[in-house]
Amino acid sequence: MRKITLFFIFSVCLSWGQTITDTIQFMHYNLLNYRNITSYCTSSNNSPNKKDDYMSTIVGYLMPDIITVNEMVGDGGTGANRLLTNALNQDRRNYYKQANYSANSSLCNMLYYNKNKFGLLNQTKIDRALNKTQLVRQIDVYTLYYLDNSELELGDTNFLTVYVAHFKAGNTSSNVADRAKATESVMDFHANNYKSNHSYLFAGDFNMYTSNEQGFINLVGDPNTAIRFKDPIRKPGSWNNDGSYASIHTQSTRVSGNCFSGGGMDDRFDIVLCGQEIISNQRGYGYITGSYKALGNDGQHFNSSLNSGTNNSVPANVLNALYNMSDHLPVAMQMKINITTAHSQKWVNENFLIMNNPVRSVLNWKMQLPMQGYLSIIDMHGKCLFFEKFDQNNHWNQLNVSSLSKGIYTAVITSGNQQIIYKKLIKL
Repeated sequence: MRKITLFFIFSVCLSWGQTITDTIQFMHYNLLNYRNITSYCTSSNNSPNKKDDYMSTIVGYLMPDIITVNEMVGDGGTGANRLLTNALNQDRRNYYKQANYSANSSLCNMLYYNKNKFGLLNQTKIDRALNKTQLVRQIDVYTLYYLDNSELELGDTNFLTVYVAHFKAGNTSSNVADRAKATESVMDFHANNYKSNHSYLFAGDFNMYTSNEQGFINLVGDPNTAIRFKDPIRKPGSWNNDGSYASIHTQSTRVSGNCFSGGGMDDRFDIVLCGQEIISNQRGYGYITGSYKALGNDGQHFNSSLNSGTNNSVPANVLNALYNMSDHLPVAMQMKINITTAHSQKWVNENFLIMNNPVRSVLNWKMQLPMQGYLSIIDMHGKCLFFEKFDQNNHWNQLNVSSLSKGIYTAVITSGNQQIIYKKLIKL
């Protein structure tokens, strides 16, 4: 009877498939000296407590799944955790996590993510130019993976690598050269670490006045067309102080201010670029056309303060929070994740192997139905690292995998001489 049931399940599943979609909200934000007290940005004119309230209001309105930031205080990680605790995980939100603290200056980057949708696979940094000199600020590189939190996501994990940068400010020739060196180093790293099963974003405060600047050209015009980044709104040009780009300007939220830069809305400094695979939706993540925006910019405040006159692009409380939080506006965009359940026995059989995934030190696993066979753990080069026989194994078992390096492996179940299950395993 058991064999008949198993055959029936296989037969039904083999003839069935569907596509599931999820929408991911992404936000990048320069927080303007968050908890970084200076002679001009003080606890009075840039109050950390007030900024937490403003940030909570903005996050509560947009509800981003991934948040990247610039100008986080470089204090060992205390400030980053306070933003998480006091702003993000507030108002009945309790699902944000943060990446690991990493900095080489008084101001640093950070990434936060919705733990119900994503896990952090790894992170690294780029802090050297090609000539090995230290960059003005490091570029942080985070790789997330989409979680299988429902029985609907039955395909491969969707990886998303996010570069976060805060390039040197200023329009002198040396400032331009610093930005060019940084992006040159980024693209060298990108070329050497590019993975054909990952999707890529590049977010940051670019501090660039035109798309003709060499630093921008390095990102969007790399000789290797496969790794080039794309501007999802396709708005090249000299953005600085040009009213024809008013709808995409991100700085400044005000005309004047001590801690805050003045001048009104007249620069497109904050930008999110996408890999071609996101623009064309080649690997699961697909840019949603029309979703890219500078939050709070209605296109009618060129060279003026964000809140002067009428601005109905966001609710009044959100507009007030944007005005007071930073002299930059956050940039937001949406992506769809398309998850197609394949019409193949390889995918179907994955359901019969249950295991904690990703795994850190102990793999807990079992089969849904009793069967005999072998469990193998295979690395990306095809080398078998674990090989274990099991008998009628539909109860929980443990396998110590602490010796495995971080990365991607394949769990393989074989029964007799036939391999019947392949399942991707992520080791953290």
